[in-house]
Amino acid sequence: MSGTVLLYGSDPGVARRTARALAPLDVSVLSVTDGRLGEPEGDAHPVVGVLIELEGAAARTIIGHWRSTVPEAIIVGYVVLPDAELWRDMEAAGADAVTTRGRADRVLADRLADQLSGRRRARRIRLAPLADFAGRLGFVGRIPETPVGAIALFHLSGRLWAVADTCPHAGASLCEGELDQNVLTCPRHGSQFRVTDGERLRGPADLALATFPVIMDAGEAFVELPPSTTLHGG
Repeated sequence: MSGTVLLYGSDPGVARRTARALAPLDVSVLSVTDGRLGEPEGDAHPVVGVLIELEGAAARTIIGHWRSTVPEAIIVGYVVLPDAELWRDMEAAGADAVTTRGRADRVLADRLADQLSGRRRARRIRLAPLADFAGRLGFVGRIPETPVGAIALFHLSGRLWAVADTCPHAGASLCEGELDQNVLTCPRHGSQFRVTDGERLRGPADLALATFPVIMDAGEAFVELPPSTTLHGG
């Protein structure tokens, strides 16, 4: 047995699906119905993951405890009802991933499989429900702090595009520049970039912009960062 996953929640369906999903990984599932913290007693193997229903009053405390106690553990939270604020709050508390109840077992199994095999998975930053961007075109948002610096978001041709917000020439914030169709002009020195692929179209900048995939998952939008970056200390 390679480890134990602690399951905090009252849904027997989640427990059954999680046990089936983790069986090929040789990982056991221990249901914790009283919300207690601390290492499992008896012959239980080390904690390698935590799956938690986020509507519980102690969810933030539980996530914080296991994030600090076993930093390498995979922590996945799931929501029963859509709640964007709760989703963001629990990611900030230290959850590696937040998802819906129906996908919780698969998300946890995928993350654990990557970790146990030594693979590195791209990290995600949650943006907002996709519906929040409907009817808005051009520049639609900025993520000021990420492991790769500020990221600017654009909604064009029915898709979201994410590019580095810092001009590679002199560091100006590109989201303050002029956007003409898909061409973004730096407000400081006039360098131009195509926001759909980051291509440099005009100097003085010599480099293209870094771009980041935008992923849609269960009606939510995420920016995906390279596997070499870390979030929540992971």
